[in-house]
Amino acid sequence: MSAREHLRIVAVIQARMGSTRLPGKVLKPVAGRPLLWHIVHRLKASSLIEDIAVATTTNPRDDAIVEFGRAHGVTVVRGPEDDVLARFARAAEVLDADIVVRVSSDAPFIDASFVDHLVASMIEQGGDYVLLEDGAVTAHEGVDPLTRRALDKLMMDAHDDPVAREHVTGYFKLHPDFVPVARAKAFPPLARDGGRLTIDTPDDLAFVEAVHARLDARAGEASLGDLLLLLEREPQLRALNAHVTQKKLGVAGGVALIRCDGGGRFGYGHVKRMVALARALRDREGIGAVFAVNGSEDALEPIRNAGFEAVLADDICAIVAKRRPDVLILDCREGPSREEVEALGIELVAVVDDGSERRLAADLAYYPPVPQAETLDWTGSLCVPRIGWQWSLLGLTQSVLKPKPVTPRPTLLVAMGGSDPYGLTLRMARALTRLDPIFRARFVIGPGMEDREKVAAAIAKLKANFETVEGADDLATEYASADLALAAFGVTAHELASFGVPALYLCLTDDHAQSASAFEYAGMGISLGLAENAEEERIAKSVWALLGDATRRREMRAAGLMTIDGQGAARIASDIASALAERRALTPVRAAS
Repeated sequence: MSAREHLRIVAVIQARMGSTRLPGKVLKPVAGRPLLWHIVHRLKASSLIEDIAVATTTNPRDDAIVEFGRAHGVTVVRGPEDDVLARFARAAEVLDADIVVRVSSDAPFIDASFVDHLVASMIEQGGDYVLLEDGAVTAHEGVDPLTRRALDKLMMDAHDDPVAREHVTGYFKLHPDFVPVARAKAFPPLARDGGRLTIDTPDDLAFVEAVHARLDARAGEASLGDLLLLLEREPQLRALNAHVTQKKLGVAGGVALIRCDGGGRFGYGHVKRMVALARALRDREGIGAVFAVNGSEDALEPIRNAGFEAVLADDICAIVAKRRPDVLILDCREGPSREEVEALGIELVAVVDDGSERRLAADLAYYPPVPQAETLDWTGSLCVPRIGWQWSLLGLTQSVLKPKPVTPRPTLLVAMGGSDPYGLTLRMARALTRLDPIFRARFVIGPGMEDREKVAAAIAKLKANFETVEGADDLATEYASADLALAAFGVTAHELASFGVPALYLCLTDDHAQSASAFEYAGMGISLGLAENAEEERIAKSVWALLGDATRRREMRAAGLMTIDGQGAARIASDIASALAERRALTPVRAAS
């Protein structure tokens, strides 16, 4: 008699809309069908699985998963948001299961034959859980068969363990003697390293979509074997998500609430550098991010385009109450006071370039070595300040392009900020008309600039060597081709230095002027002081002098490349994740799902 006639074998897919790294991922379309549909569709090809259920949470946002189940004839079982194990136990009870195949909702290329191979091996050996034999490799991810007996024992003896509550079968890997473990032989069709095939981030989703497109496959048609053959032929496809790190077993991840200013009078530099930090937290450290922005609606666009939730919010208390973030990151001029931050009671607080009293309520603070940071008083605070060029935070979404060497006909990049509230871009263009057109000038027209079409048209008419840059998501390409920059001081100054672009800085505030002096001292640029006091003739002469001094520009280029390496976001993300892990080692963590 077959195993099916003796044992009731079911698959239980754990799924929720509140994924910290890619919210709503389980219903995001892949080749035109929801990710969850792909998993259910492939499991139905199993010769051993009798029934399929989805285990989700009682959170109202997971009502969408219930609707999916109704539409596709799949049982949906709901349980506590912070207890995946309890959801599985409930699903096993509802389906009257003898064997449960735990299925994650982020692996769209499940292979039913491989699942059957694991289940059959576990039954034949009388195990309660199954792993491949030592040394065996597989490209397959996302399935773990276990017996109802093993699940019941987890509920009785390990329910309070965070790993058991969140990862369920992950507990067996940390405690190999907890239940008898069967060892399945290698599965030849998939016996190779497949790399990263799960969906946790927008870049993972882009990879899976690209694979379907290259295979010219409709939803459910492409097999895991097809995918592996494609990646052997076109390994460059892996670059789409190779930078994403799998969350480690036992690491609870979490959510960071990022509060920053953006749009209008604030510009977009701080928004973009916070997006870079959010990417590093999500892709490298397994920590999701949501944004509360003080500013204008247009500042939300680059955040949402990067795959993060973002709202306009002056008061973050309601967001904290709703999302219960593990980390609060503040990059703002206007925001909560020290007392308000302390009252929020968030596990870990970090600030970036913050000179206000608010920083004294933080646990971590990050600064480049500018004069203001070096003189801050930390009396009465437990905050750990990190001061150095290695903490420079850039707003680039990528920095793989290399700066070019100095050329005979240099290119001047003029960048006065995304909103340019003081109208400096056109003013700089008029100042530069004094110079002979032996150089190429490219003027950045920011997305928030008032009357940007008129400004662009006016600049183009001034000189034949004047060009405009419009609609750029970031300026990496422009930096890579520039020999010199005339820029409003801010985040752009850090980015220019990281690309080795010598720069002349116009400062909008006294604070910026102090910061620009540190860049000048390091040899990366020259400060022209406050923009309101800088005469156009002096600006033109300064540009002309540096355009004619190739040796000085080479020295400034080398100083920038040696000083700012562009890895600030990765360092800060790692530092925050390490600090969070240290705190959780001392206190119980709330389980995530």
